[in-house]
Amino acid sequence: MFRKLFYLLIIFSFCVTESYSQENDLNKKTHIEFNSKTYSNIELKEKILSSKNENSGIEINQNTAKSKKSPGLALLFSLVLPGAGHYYLDRMDVGKYFLGADAAGWLGLVSMNIYGDAIRDDSRSYSSTHAAINDPNNKDDEFYKNIGSFNNVYEYNNDKLTRGEYSLLYNTQQNFWNWDNTDNRNFYESQRKKSERVYNNRIIFSSILIANRIVSGISAFFIANNTGKSSAALNISPELLYKEDLTFDGVKLNFNRDF
Repeated sequence: MFRKLFYLLIIFSFCVTESYSQENDLNKKTHIEFNSKTYSNIELKEKILSSKNENSGIEINQNTAKSKKSPGLALLFSLVLPGAGHYYLDRMDVGKYFLGADAAGWLGLVSMNIYGDAIRDDSRSYSSTHAAINDPNNKDDEFYKNIGSFNNVYEYNNDKLTRGEYSLLYNTQQNFWNWDNTDNRNFYESQRKKSERVYNNRIIFSSILIANRIVSGISAFFIANNTGKSSAALNISPELLYKEDLTFDGVKLNFNRDF
């Protein structure tokens, strides 16, 4: 048994030695023609490896070029949805603030609409009960504005006759109203004006939505344009403007560049 194992080991050693010797002989003596030139096995291997490295470098450069993001697309995406341009640039660490501001703007705008509608509908329902309005659902906003200023339709028509505004006279049958007392009319008028103030506040949220898109677009554009470059930071901050009576007057964009 041991003799058989000994013979097997000798045969295995001989095979390995012979294989190694043949490989060395091929490396030393064998020559292969490549691109009209003759190379040994070792030289040919080095040539192939060198060629692979050069091709790999070209692919890396191509991938680097493809990874460059378009500033124009980043700007466009952010104008449609704030934060989308930053998502395109893989910079949601910045884009999340613009996306959050947009969500808050829409939430405020929808809330103002719902709240204003609720106050307006309640005030009109109140006027229908206390002013005996005919067919309250078919009256326009101007009618509901006028009933808050006059106790009844006759008082209103007399005022228009005095002013010579004959085209504004109401048909007393179709547009009749008569408040049961002045206090109820004053309460209605206060509620109507409150609903108008709520509706006017919608412009604040609308302006925020517009300004947020502009600022987000500019931010995404500069981030895309300055990717991989060392440049000064550009900070953009919106500012709400108000008149002396605290009514909304617009939005101002402040640009600050840190060097």
